[in-house]
Amino acid sequence: MAEIPASAQVVLGSDAVAHVWTRNPDGSPQVSVVWVLVQGDQILFGTDGASVKARNLRQDPAVILSIEDTERNERGFQRHLVVRGRATIEPKIPAGLIDDLCRKYVGLADHPLHLRESPTAVAVRVDVERLSGVGPWVEESVAAS
Repeated sequence: MAEIPASAQVVLGSDAVAHVWTRNPDGSPQVSVVWVLVQGDQILFGTDGASVKARNLRQDPAVILSIEDTERNERGFQRHLVVRGRATIEPKIPAGLIDDLCRKYVGLADHPLHLRESPTAVAVRVDVERLSGVGPWVEESVAAS
């Protein structure tokens, strides 16, 4: 598992949504948008256990997340963080995860997010294997290796 450098933690801690890529059974890509939180060197998000992404991750835990930063680099390119990792599905949403996500993304802990009441909601923990994209996290990741 790779360490998430401070510069990547800033992007992951922002209110930018993450695009999550999984692999369908036929090998084609599946993408969806999720709200994410960082806990230590893991990235968490919630989903319905019957969703396509959850089904895909049960078959193949390889996952890619892409988050666009608000800044551009010195060459004018939009900074973005790409995270490659392995996902583990927890059969239950950890206490407070939905409230923390709602607080981060919409500013309300009591937002009526459907996952809070869903008996089939699951949490997905991503162990980071590699960071790439355009931003200081690329150099920081290489230096830490």
